[in-house]
Amino acid sequence: MKRIAALMVLAFAAAHANAGLFSDDDARKQIQDLQTQVSAQEQRIQVLEAGNKRMLDLVNQIEQLKQDLATLRGQNETLQYNLDEATKRQKDLYVDLDTRVRNIEQAKAQAAQQQQANVQQTLDAAVALAKNGKNKEAVSALTQFIQANPDSDQTPVAQYWLGVSQTNLKNYKAAQTAYAAVLEDAPDSQIAPDALYGRAVAANASGDKKSARAYLLQLLEKYPSSDKAAIAKKALLTTN
Repeated sequence: MKRIAALMVLAFAAAHANAGLFSDDDARKQIQDLQTQVSAQEQRIQVLEAGNKRMLDLVNQIEQLKQDLATLRGQNETLQYNLDEATKRQKDLYVDLDTRVRNIEQAKAQAAQQQQANVQQTLDAAVALAKNGKNKEAVSALTQFIQANPDSDQTPVAQYWLGVSQTNLKNYKAAQTAYAAVLEDAPDSQIAPDALYGRAVAANASGDKKSARAYLLQLLEKYPSSDKAAIAKKALLTTN
């Protein structure tokens, strides 16, 4: 604006200086031309100033964008750090949990093995009583074992030796019950033929020759390849 004012002053001074040399019309024309030039210059200045303002706004916007970008980068770095830390904690937690589960499973396996060993030792001790002719003690020990381990895979073995001891004590009905339990719970076990033969022995000892013969025939039919099958064939001759 100062430049515009200066141009107008110069124009006015020039007009007065030349007033004596030109006519009024010429003076007016020159003034109009000067005003036109001044207006044109003023418009150019306004355009430049507007351009400068827009440029300044763009510069400010760029600076603001730079600041926003720096802020976003900082936030991104923070988020990435938090993510890395969370991932590390999750991995550590998984490793710790996996270790705990493995330890628990190992402890369970060891406990199961120990329990199985204890069961086997208890059964072996009870069977030893039966084999040594201590039938009353064997009946008591085997009965306790069966009650304590109803789902054990060794229970049929205990039932068989309980039948043996009851037979030796001439408790033939109890012996039949024990042998029948073996055949019902473990018909495919190795001890099943022995249990069926034991039923035949108990029946024969009680005087029931018919049932004894039926058990022997059943033994030959169901377990023809067993060791007791050959004995059953011979036993059939004595039950005729």
